[in-house]
Amino acid sequence: MGDGHDIISAWIGREVLPHEGAVRSWLSRRWRNVVDPNDVIQEAYCRIASLASVDHIRNPAAYFHRTAHAVATDIMRRSGIISFTSMTENEWLNVMDREPLADRAVAADQDLKRVNGLLAELSDTCRQAIELRRIEGVSQREAAQRLGVSEDVIRNHLVRGVQKVLKAIAAQDAQAHGDGQETVEQKAEAIGTPRFL
Repeated sequence: MGDGHDIISAWIGREVLPHEGAVRSWLSRRWRNVVDPNDVIQEAYCRIASLASVDHIRNPAAYFHRTAHAVATDIMRRSGIISFTSMTENEWLNVMDREPLADRAVAADQDLKRVNGLLAELSDTCRQAIELRRIEGVSQREAAQRLGVSEDVIRNHLVRGVQKVLKAIAAQDAQAHGDGQETVEQKAEAIGTPRFL
C-alpha cells in the first residue's frame, strides 16, 4: 500500500493541489455560510487519497471540483439542510479541461515522431543546428559557439535542413494520398523557405 499511496499523494500534489484556490473560491461563492470550505477541501483530499488508483482520472481539475461538490452535498445532507441548489450546467461549463482531445494528442505524437525521424536523417551538424535554434531556443551565436562553426554555417544548415524536412513531409503526404511527383514539388514550393533570422 505504501508505494501506491505515495504515487497517489504525489499525483494529488502535482495535479490537484494547484486547483485548490479555484475550488475554495467557488465553494465560498456557491455556499457562503452553509459549509466550511476548509472542511470540504480536506474531505475532498481524503476521498481522492483513498482511491485505489488515479489512472482513470483524465481531468484532475474537474474531478477535484466534482469531489468537492459531492462532499459539500453530503455535509449539507448530514446537517439536515433540505434546501440547496445543485451545480448548474453553466457552472460546469466553467470547469475547463485543458488537456487536448485524445485524437489531437495521438496526432501530435505521430507528427513529433515523424519530424524526429526526418531530423535523424540529416547530417549531425544540421540536426544539431536545428535542435539548438528551434527546440532549445538558443541564439544563433551561441549555437555557432557550441558547434564550433560560424553563424553563417548555422544559418545555412537551418535553411537547408528545414527545407529538406518540409519537402520530405510534403513527399510523404503526397505518397499517402497517391499524389504525383508534380504535386509533391508544388506542395514543397508552397511551404516555402521558413525565415529563421
